[in-house]
Amino acid sequence: MAHSLKVMFLMLLFAGIMIMQYNLDSDRTSTRQMKNGLELAVHDAALALDNSQLSQGKVVFDQWEAVENFKASLEANLALESGAGYVYFPKESSYYQEPFYVEHLEFIDDDDGSFPQVYSNPKYDILDTLNGPSIIAVVSTKSPRYFAGEGITIRKSVVYEYYD
Repeated sequence: MAHSLKVMFLMLLFAGIMIMQYNLDSDRTSTRQMKNGLELAVHDAALALDNSQLSQGKVVFDQWEAVENFKASLEANLALESGAGYVYFPKESSYYQEPFYVEHLEFIDDDDGSFPQVYSNPKYDILDTLNGPSIIAVVSTKSPRYFAGEGITIRKSVVYEYYD
């Protein structure tokens, strides 16, 4: 009887560790994919420049086109569908299960002053030295979990900058 109880205890312990391991792996995968998708999205947004300003030597973002590039890249790379405003819902084929929220999207270019400049956003705990025109984005979602348990909220921020 004692031997059976030990085996059952070890099986329960093993199952608990495996569940925890799968959930942690899911969190890690979500974080990595989200960071990569966000970096691609701000890169694609940074390609939208005002050509008339560029011919004068200034890097100024065409913000309407940049936002469209950002949205299209985010949708394509993370398998999301655009919802209202800056809310995105995962497609059926997506790894994610919860909506994505673009919490912050900011453009700082040659119209906004000189570089380098110190950028500070205490709300998202961002402190960075911008060496050139930049795009700052913050996205959040809830991590998918294979097993029961509340997924963690993942918030990633990216600062993409042109460097002179």
